[in-house]
Amino acid sequence: MLIKYVVAFAFLISASTALGQTVGYLDIEDDQIISVFNKPGQNWKTCQEVAGCEAVGWPDNQSKIQITGPAKKVSTVNPYTNQKELEEYLPVDFEYTRVVNGRAWKKQGKGWIDAAYVSKTKREAFFTDSVKDDEKECPPQQNVYKGTVQRLSNLGKSFSNHGVREIADELDQVVGECAINPKNPQVAGANPYDHHVLPRLKKKSLPKVYREDGEMMTHEDLINIDALARTMYGEMASCYKHGLQYPMTVARIAVNRADDETRHALFIKDQHAAGKGDLAKVVTSPSQFSVWRKKNGSKINGPLLMAMCPPQEQGKQFWKGSPAPRDEFDIWKNTVRIATEAVLFPNRFKNRTIQVGQYFYTSGLGKFYNMTRVTPSIEGRAVSKNACVEVWKERR
Repeated sequence: MLIKYVVAFAFLISASTALGQTVGYLDIEDDQIISVFNKPGQNWKTCQEVAGCEAVGWPDNQSKIQITGPAKKVSTVNPYTNQKELEEYLPVDFEYTRVVNGRAWKKQGKGWIDAAYVSKTKREAFFTDSVKDDEKECPPQQNVYKGTVQRLSNLGKSFSNHGVREIADELDQVVGECAINPKNPQVAGANPYDHHVLPRLKKKSLPKVYREDGEMMTHEDLINIDALARTMYGEMASCYKHGLQYPMTVARIAVNRADDETRHALFIKDQHAAGKGDLAKVVTSPSQFSVWRKKNGSKINGPLLMAMCPPQEQGKQFWKGSPAPRDEFDIWKNTVRIATEAVLFPNRFKNRTIQVGQYFYTSGLGKFYNMTRVTPSIEGRAVSKNACVEVWKERR
């Protein structure tokens, strides 16, 4: 009898191997979901424009993912640049169960998922989940990609935990307000951040939040968080799917520049309004961070529009001039969490990013003056994708 079961088990393994099925894991945050589409090469932008395209599932990092075949390279449109790019998509079977108000919602299906989100090993989220399953919202409905979206319930209901994630989710109600009309964007002022964003932010009520050192959060902290988050989103939004180590690297390099007072003459350029801290000045210097430049050639700078009107609230208009989809809303939430940790929990943030001690980064250049390329890691994830971030060490 034992031999019979062993033979049967061996047969199942060989059958699974023959089919080319392997287990995959979604390398995303605990409260994040990823869309599975019925066609390869689709994302939140293209699926709205392709006949017959629909999202067929929204697994999270606890879902069962079975990769059922080889990756397929597909030409798809980058939603941030509108340029065509070759991306890899994986055919998957998925299964998940979510408990909402005591009721279990089970979903099974198959489709295609962006390979950038899939890992061969299970990894812990950068910002772990402290919310119980019965506090999570129902999965989105089928028409989420056709313009009808629902905002997630507020996951951090109090400051009792004082964790980075809970505080950031509360601050998300204050920072990131859209400062332009996304359907008719007009950008003015010598410094777009100071002209459009700063006056609005100064009028905001300051949340009662404590810093890592026990001191109360200040308006300068709030401005630093807002400015850093907008800059990371405008610079890095297309790379979040490859891992939060990329925006975290940008944030750490910005912090390095702000902390080194001996180099402020190099990193704080242009004019800045009163009320901004060193970090906000660093990341909103148009000559240092191109996201804040008003023009890209003869056209308005696309990343600037992203920074001016991020997807702060799911379902409301953002820089695209349409309701913000869940995918972009999740990116913005993670952006605010990184900025919150960098500003309010500096020791924790620097410990997590300890390998990033440099001052310069590029994206896809391959060479930067006479500097040496280095490949730091954050939480075990290497900053190795050249198209996203190249970190440079100065030769002194």
